Amino acid sequence: MVRVSVVSVFYNRAGMVDESVASLKQQSLDDYEILLVDDGSTDNTLERLRAHEDAATRVIAGPNRGLVGALNKAIAEARGAYIAIHGSGDLSLPQRLARQAEILDQRPEVGVVGCRSEVVTLQSTRPPHLVKQAFDGDARETIIDWNPFHHGEVMFRKTVFDQVGGYRPFFVCAQDRDLWCRMSHHCHFLVLEDVLYRKFAKVPGSVAADPGRLMLQRHLSDFALYCHRERLAGRPDPLEQFGEQGALFRPPSRDLAKDMCVIGSRYAADGNLEAARTCFRRARDENGYLPARLLLAAATLTPGILLGAGDLWRKLLRLVQKARWSEARR
Repeated sequence: MVRVSVVSVFYNRAGMVDESVASLKQQSLDDYEILLVDDGSTDNTLERLRAHEDAATRVIAGPNRGLVGALNKAIAEARGAYIAIHGSGDLSLPQRLARQAEILDQRPEVGVVGCRSEVVTLQSTRPPHLVKQAFDGDARETIIDWNPFHHGEVMFRKTVFDQVGGYRPFFVCAQDRDLWCRMSHHCHFLVLEDVLYRKFAKVPGSVAADPGRLMLQRHLSDFALYCHRERLAGRPDPLEQFGEQGALFRPPSRDLAKDMCVIGSRYAADGNLEAARTCFRRARDENGYLPARLLLAAATLTPGILLGAGDLWRKLLRLVQKARWSEARR
């Protein structure tokens, strides 16, 4: 047994391996292992991972099975009492593992620990920014309006992970949101004030860089919340009760429409009006959301004027986000 097992799954990210893995090997914690998973990469990612193998670092290679399958397999082989997820290509700052493990050692009621992160958005004009806010307590209600974690920054108890059945294969995206929802019934969550993680967003091949996959991620996240609300109300989890057909029971979601507006505004701010219009249409079709109709009209009727008008779209984005946050707080 070791204290912490770090799990990091890579797929075709050879150019990001060395710096990312180096950040894990420079941790101040002594008692931990690193599990580097190659999920059937077709470039030389596996070769780069192999170069980092040592007594405390193992490489797990196999055919492509997707993130959920790769994570579940690696965690099943992990020897640590605590599991730390590390996003491929991201950086964990030197104190991350030590600070998170210390919380789990001292606070038995806490099952999942996150931290604040610096997000560097690639393929975008937006500057690096800090995300998340401190949190400590019962997250069963809070998680409906706010996801307290980025996937790559968390550390959780393996016993709680096993108790809820791990990641569910149905969630090819948003598997983390679904896991947190189920874990919230069994433990408290804590988000440290410390900035201990650097996340790179919109990496080529990632969900955030693909409008179609990003929309799928938001739909699956909304379905995870629907399942969570059903459990909170004392009703069966639709996915457990009906299998994949349980997704047919999801009602139209105003929150999903708002999320599509926010995402569309971001794409428009970056000059990708085609992706923006796709998001606005999906928001409109979800429940006839009025702001989506207005944003779609703006992106459709005057594309020549609005293309590249990043400042205007950023102002619209801030208004949409402010309205979203204010309504969530009420």
